Amino acid sequence: MFRFLLLISAVFSANVFAQTADVMATKSTTDVVEFTELEHRIVELSGLLSLSEQVKTSAQYMIAKSTANGADKSAAALVEINHAQHFGIAQRLSKRWAQAAWENRLLTLIARIDVKEQKRIAQDLSKTVIRSAQAKEKAAISKQAKAEYLMYMDKLKQRPPAASRWQLVESLDQHSFFSELIITTRAQVYAEISNQVKGWKPPSNWQKNAKKEVLEFLFYAYRKTSNPELKTIANSYDTPALKSFLTKVKAGL
Repeated sequence: MFRFLLLISAVFSANVFAQTADVMATKSTTDVVEFTELEHRIVELSGLLSLSEQVKTSAQYMIAKSTANGADKSAAALVEINHAQHFGIAQRLSKRWAQAAWENRLLTLIARIDVKEQKRIAQDLSKTVIRSAQAKEKAAISKQAKAEYLMYMDKLKQRPPAASRWQLVESLDQHSFFSELIITTRAQVYAEISNQVKGWKPPSNWQKNAKKEVLEFLFYAYRKTSNPELKTIANSYDTPALKSFLTKVKAGL
């Protein structure tokens, strides 16, 4: 469920954030901790490592909008970010969100969970219905910057689905913690930019817009999925083990 990248059609080239994250990950001298095969398996099954990419992409997007060469100057609340500030933001975020750092934090969180509970989490995440759902989402991600996806988004706005379909997609989002995790990670990015750049503010209603983006993505990913099947997917996340696990993850972000 969590293999999701920020919904942006523009693609940014190599930049300071990516370079800094890579360098800091390489130079990391943190103690090596041995984690079990089961703990690594849960990380793999969850798809949660992609939140590291979400943080990087969110920062890239906001910085690109707020730099002298940014393409979008429509947001009056955005203060220009200079190169030094750009580097500082990247450096601070990388300490916590470079993939190696995030993976270690996630593994540490899982390691604190009882082994019996870990096995239940892995079992739930291994269900065919969840694995199939993740495959659909992964396929949708590969289409995000393509005309097919953008045309579908236009169609969605022009001819909104029935209320019953909206409810099912919202249920899937709620049970999987999808938009909650996206919003929580973006909030950390925006807080760091605000700390580094005096007067900078994120776009108004960004939380609402982020949730809307997630729901639209889910509509596309499951556009060929029947209502009964969509309900089954949502319910598959509604287990004590997964709910407890995802709650812990959100709290640990």
